[in-house]
Amino acid sequence: MPNAELNSFCIVNFAFCITFTPIMTNELSAEQFKATFTERMVDFTDIEIDNPVNIWGYVKELVESGIVLKSVFEKELVEKVYRNDINTYDQVLLPTNDENTFVVIVVDIQKESILGHHVLDLNIEFGLK
Repeated sequence: MPNAELNSFCIVNFAFCITFTPIMTNELSAEQFKATFTERMVDFTDIEIDNPVNIWGYVKELVESGIVLKSVFEKELVEKVYRNDINTYDQVLLPTNDENTFVVIVVDIQKESILGHHVLDLNIEFGLK
C-alpha cells in the first residue's frame, strides 16, 4: 500500500502549511463487484444507517477523473442503496447521463471504508432497452 505521506502535498501560505492527501480510488472488476452481492440484496435507500461511511470525498475524486457527473457530487445525488443480506457490503448507486447505467460505490460495512467503485450498465448486464 502506498505511503500516504508520499502522496500528500503541501500548500504554503505565509506562516502555515495545509497538507492535502488525495483519496485513492479503486475501480472494481466485474468479478470483484459481483463478489459483494448475496442472493438477496436489501433496498436500504430509505433506511437510516448508523455511522454511515462518507462517500463524498471519494466521489469528488471520481468527478475529477471524469467518471461521475459534477452535479451528482454537488447535489449529493443517490439513486439507490442496496445492502447484501449478510451485512458486509453496501452498494450506493449514483446516477449517470445514460439510462440504466450507474456508478456504484461499494462500502465495506465491517471495515467502515470504501472498497471501490464499478460502472454498472444494466442494459448490457440484463439486456435492457
